Amino acid sequence: MREEKARLALAPPIRPGWRWFAVVALICLGIVVPAILAGGGGSSQARDFRGYHAIEIRRIQSQWPAPDLRDSCTSTTPGFHLVLGGRAAAGLPATSLRLVGGLSAMLAWLVIWRVAAVWTTPIRALIVSAPLAMSSYLLGSAVWTTTDALAIGLAAATLAVGMLGGGKLASSLVAGLVGTGAVAVRQILVWTIIPATLRALRADDASKHARVWSVMLAVGLPAITVGAFMLVWGGSVPPRFHDYHKAVWNPAAITFVLASFGLFGTVLIPGIWLRLDRAARSGCLIIAVCSAAVGATPRSDYRKVLAPEEQATSMGTASMWEAPPAEAIRGAGEIGRWGGPLWEAAKQAPTVRGRSVLLVVLCGIGGWVLAGLWRLAGPSGRHPQTLLMLAVCGMSLTQCLNAQTFQRYFDPWVLLALGWMVAMALGSDRSKRAPLLAGMLTPAVIQAGGSVISVIVPAFTGPRLPAW
Repeated sequence: MREEKARLALAPPIRPGWRWFAVVALICLGIVVPAILAGGGGSSQARDFRGYHAIEIRRIQSQWPAPDLRDSCTSTTPGFHLVLGGRAAAGLPATSLRLVGGLSAMLAWLVIWRVAAVWTTPIRALIVSAPLAMSSYLLGSAVWTTTDALAIGLAAATLAVGMLGGGKLASSLVAGLVGTGAVAVRQILVWTIIPATLRALRADDASKHARVWSVMLAVGLPAITVGAFMLVWGGSVPPRFHDYHKAVWNPAAITFVLASFGLFGTVLIPGIWLRLDRAARSGCLIIAVCSAAVGATPRSDYRKVLAPEEQATSMGTASMWEAPPAEAIRGAGEIGRWGGPLWEAAKQAPTVRGRSVLLVVLCGIGGWVLAGLWRLAGPSGRHPQTLLMLAVCGMSLTQCLNAQTFQRYFDPWVLLALGWMVAMALGSDRSKRAPLLAGMLTPAVIQAGGSVISVIVPAFTGPRLPAW
């Protein structure tokens, strides 16, 4: 194992040519732009666009150039909506505004793929980034102009600067600026500045004074941006969302993150197993047991919470709320553990004292996969991978402050982290890595199939979206 890492550490850095950038960009735009121009709706993301984002963009347009930011029709910071609202006020047509979503997806694709290509070959980087790139979270956001695509691109860029930068003033400044863009689109992305902050603190060749400045550059502007909106809103979300998404301690998020790594990482077990020696496998097993214990600590039984009628009406989305199912809790300020296929599976699985057996088992698998990938850091060394895992821990703790634990809040970051860690494990060497690479094809195919069903088909066959 040590000899292999020493050999791989001498491999030259991988620098894909401009043609690869063009190929990735064209694939993304070739999928997204026709779906946008088709003009169809009928999906949940299309309803989110009509019921939240389009309303907020129109509101900003009507108040331009001095929009009121004390409240919002969406639960996020208004950076994305300010850009589109300003362009709408300048007379840009609706279709052109929606094409911005396509450009956001292209940005996200390029960042996710390029960072993976730091450690492995361009084609392998394309494969490991495909599960997130082809997911409905990213493609659906691009087609129906929600914040996910731009948020993923800016968050990935912030993480990348922190993981790969030198921790000096210049890289800290870049991380701070990109991180500010990320939190301006979604305030909860404040966790993405963790790698840049830790890099700055660990910069061995910098003086104490330089380290302090680097940390301030990395943290300062993103923190000020989030703090300013929290002060204006009187909480972590705009006032009309206080009751439903308010900041409470919801530790089920930690269980769900680990379980998500287990869900998507199960197919990677054969590839990881073949490359670990007996001692490493035993170490991973200990981590798996500890992860299962952590996952079993908070309650993880299914708990669906619907917004109260008056809140739904005030957001202009009352038509979205159907009659509540028997197990639903209708009220404000309640912690919800629901929203997504994994929660639905947990609902059907047995529970013990409020703990989902399925999620706890997946937590153990997720811990084993993460420990195994960390051991297979390859030519990257272990610093970028450790920084990425610490960022994931930060994401988990941040999501604990949201009363609702929807699966869509977690999947993009789990897929991003798995893709990049597999890229580190693959390295530039082509031998003995086919099982690990093949493992990434399964979630890629599943995500692509889901996008065809929930994004592409509705975009071409669904009811036509009205003009905004």
